[in-house]
Amino acid sequence: MPILPAFEHPDFPVALKTLRKQLGLSRTALAGKVGLSTAAIQRYEAQDASHIKPSREAYERLCAVLAELVPATLPAGPEQAGAGHAPALAGSVPEPLSIPLAEAGIEQLIARAKALGARKVIIEF
Repeated sequence: MPILPAFEHPDFPVALKTLRKQLGLSRTALAGKVGLSTAAIQRYEAQDASHIKPSREAYERLCAVLAELVPATLPAGPEQAGAGHAPALAGSVPEPLSIPLAEAGIEQLIARAKALGARKVIIEF
């Protein structure tokens, strides 16, 4: 299983940024290791209209480079990740809601939005 969510997944930008920061890498440093521009990394991490999805090739290079860096840089947790699973990282993208969004309460939706990095949540009826 890749170290990042699928590049089409809405959690991809947050996961990429979180992992990059946990590894202590600037966007420029990560871009250099992967062979991309700093602007590309910035746009992959963006959560606004400037966000773009990486190509499959760029995504695979990101995953390969980050997977090599994780064991060497981050301390192992109390339990090793199971076979086929990406390592669990403190502060990484939270697990999806255990209930369908249609059944979630406002508090659950707000908590999920904040866990994904939202600074402000506006609810209009």
